Amino acid sequence: LGGLAGITVALSAVAINGCEIKPITELTADEGIARLRGLHKDESWERLVQEVNEYRSRFPYSQYASEAELMQADAFFRTNRYPECIANYDDFLRRNPSHAQADFALFRVAKSYDQQSPEEVDREQATTQKSIEKYSELLQRFPRSSHAKESSERIAQLKLRLAQHHLFVAEFYWKKQLWHGALTRFLYVADTFQTFKDIETTALAKASDAYLKLAEQLEKNPKSDELSFYKSATPQQLKDKSSKLLERRKALLGGTALENPKNEG
Repeated sequence: LGGLAGITVALSAVAINGCEIKPITELTADEGIARLRGLHKDESWERLVQEVNEYRSRFPYSQYASEAELMQADAFFRTNRYPECIANYDDFLRRNPSHAQADFALFRVAKSYDQQSPEEVDREQATTQKSIEKYSELLQRFPRSSHAKESSERIAQLKLRLAQHHLFVAEFYWKKQLWHGALTRFLYVADTFQTFKDIETTALAKASDAYLKLAEQLEKNPKSDELSFYKSATPQQLKDKSSKLLERRKALLGGTALENPKNEG
């Protein structure tokens, strides 16, 4: 009997609570947004996400719809649910490109990719590239944004990580004696990340060496599959390309620039 009484009390409490807290679908638009604001203030993220879904379903044309959507996206960000966060902010930006908080939404998209980007340079860096793209878009669209400074700083740091990643891959090919793969990566690094002088000069030196390795291989075995990209090249032509890269590197270290530094190789 005591157990039955306890169950009765518990069910009564649920019933009372149910009467106290109406479903958001039974509230007015104003009452609903007030509840959502309260949940956001209290950092009740999981409940906020659910309630926003119900609010947007009940009041799709409410004047507060955008505010509700932004609160939900913020909840996703604060709970590290970055894919959902990105999807929400992207959807918001598609429908509200000129909204007062459009720059913040775009910053959060960039930040979400940034948060997913691995710091280890030996790992895939697709999210790093996406983050750079989104930070750059923010600077282009909203140059006066309060988030512009941090965006610029993050772009610089992420580009360095990306450069180091490509160097890592190039070195991997080098160690495997896959000279053409190494050459392609070293040239890409030298031509893409010229902001980082030490990385550029390192890449130029290694690319020059890779040309020499290919020339040597071509001399030994002109029919090598490794040299399919250079079927029409002669060993001397590859050596000449190597010399040009060294000249470019020397000019860079000497503080002068070549006229067409990207036309080599």
